[in-house]
Amino acid sequence: MKLLKYLNLRKSLFFLLSILLFFFDQLTKYYVVLNSELLIYGIKITSFFNLVYVINKGISFGLLADFNISFYLGIFSFLASIFIILWMLKTKNIYETLALSMILGGALGNGFDRIKDSYVVDFIDVHIADYHWPAFNFADLCISLGAILYISYNYLFIIERKK
Repeated sequence: MKLLKYLNLRKSLFFLLSILLFFFDQLTKYYVVLNSELLIYGIKITSFFNLVYVINKGISFGLLADFNISFYLGIFSFLASIFIILWMLKTKNIYETLALSMILGGALGNGFDRIKDSYVVDFIDVHIADYHWPAFNFADLCISLGAILYISYNYLFIIERKK
């Protein structure tokens, strides 16, 4: 009953956004896997953006891939998701809720893949000349943009409060 007290229409829409982001992430990875033979060598889209097919068994940028911990990272993602849901229920700020819903959608997407497959598929390759940022996926993008939004909003809020 206490959960229903916190859950209103606005919060429900943000949870729906998280679910939509999760499904879009899964859809993009599904199509990348279907076309993996074409993407394994990369497809140039622009002078700074390629589509690629990379299996990532590690954490960000493939770190710790040799330790075979992907399944445990998936469990951790789901535990972190529970924390994010509770955080979303408590916050009253729309920007924080939006940021957390983006992070939640991404965490669920990558967590699901890690438990199901023991890896995530990365396919977005951004580069300048020969310097390539490590490949990432839509879930990573959601997590990163959500974190940037959350930190930026709270930083600006702190500056405003000090005035």
